[in-house]
Amino acid sequence: MGSKKSDLQDALVRYCIDRDGPGKEMYIFTNDEVKRLSMTVGFRNHNDATHIDTSHNLSPLMKKEGLGVIHLGTDRGVGNVARHAFIRNHEALFHEFEDISLENTTRQEYRPGPLDHLNTSEANILSMVNNHGILRGFLYPGDMRAIPQMYMAHRTRVRPRYRIGDINVPADLVQIEVDMTLEHEGSVTVFEAKNWKRGRGDFAIYQLYMPFRYYHQRMENGEIEVNNIECCYIVRRNMPGGSDIDVYLYTFEDPEDMASISLIKCKRYELRE
Repeated sequence: MGSKKSDLQDALVRYCIDRDGPGKEMYIFTNDEVKRLSMTVGFRNHNDATHIDTSHNLSPLMKKEGLGVIHLGTDRGVGNVARHAFIRNHEALFHEFEDISLENTTRQEYRPGPLDHLNTSEANILSMVNNHGILRGFLYPGDMRAIPQMYMAHRTRVRPRYRIGDINVPADLVQIEVDMTLEHEGSVTVFEAKNWKRGRGDFAIYQLYMPFRYYHQRMENGEIEVNNIECCYIVRRNMPGGSDIDVYLYTFEDPEDMASISLIKCKRYELRE
């Protein structure tokens, strides 16, 4: 038996297909439509229905139809509501984590800080890996003098000009969340961090792409003086005596194509007391 969230997602798929017909490349719907259907299904948090951070959480009908969700944002003006879209070919919206070889695995002595495991938030993960020198060693190997500028989590809005493969995305102002940003000698790295969860074998690319696009468009427009933007995804898994930290560094070969994500490098740090 599926969850109420999954039931609502299935109801949205049926609603869009009934409204627009089967086999469409894209189905656009509004937050008001999600809210109205949520009342029928009995799922109270309708804003969460369109947040899917791994393909494991796609509803049965979404998987059957090959649909994934993207956020189109809200146009300027009073009374305008957020729009979303189902995109056919959900595989283009998620990226499978690469295998990390033994050659790229490092065992590191770990002296826990008093706050390391106080909570499991994304901010705590990023604080821990920064405090134990993992980020500097991974991003700037051999440069022991590297002291990157750190910018903490924030939300902002961007009107991203982009596509997903051959599909042009009609995005308005999209609200995005940036977990953390580092800048060192003109190179910007944006971060996303998650705790390991069974079944999480991939991630929604938009989590990295939207912060990437936000900074890249400003670089293109001459609003910020940087020359490179990369994206870092971190997964922490609690282990006996410590944690495994998997770190992946990505770029987008075509900055305007969300499907062009490409791995630069990855590494596992086995932190053990």
